[in-house]
Amino acid sequence: MKLSARQEASQLASIDDRIMPLINIVFLLLIFFLVAGVIREVEPVDVDPPRSLVEAESEIAPLTIYVSADGHLALGDDVLSDDVFNAAVTEAVISDPEQAIRIVADRNVDSTKVITVLETLRSAGASRVKLTTQMQAAP
Repeated sequence: MKLSARQEASQLASIDDRIMPLINIVFLLLIFFLVAGVIREVEPVDVDPPRSLVEAESEIAPLTIYVSADGHLALGDDVLSDDVFNAAVTEAVISDPEQAIRIVADRNVDSTKVITVLETLRSAGASRVKLTTQMQAAP
């Protein structure tokens, strides 16, 4: 009887010894993909910026405005109507007129919509506005 119990214990230990390397590998792969994965900002509206050949890096701005192809406006993570957007932008710019403002506009948006956003920023007193583009592959 004791021999049987010892055999069962040795078999359980043997199974544990075979599974431990597999568990270690799974955890190492999990850590690798967590570290290697790209974490990027999720845009509140679907935007495909125009392409350019400029290689300058865009600094992260505390105030980001998104203009979708169908004309929807978003300030930060919030999609807003035109009137609410104008009031929110004016309030944000008045609180800090020297802050950097980044505009991410879709390549297919009507240019008058972008001009309207720029005029709203200018009338609010914004002085540092950047239009974001995607870098195009060199020909």
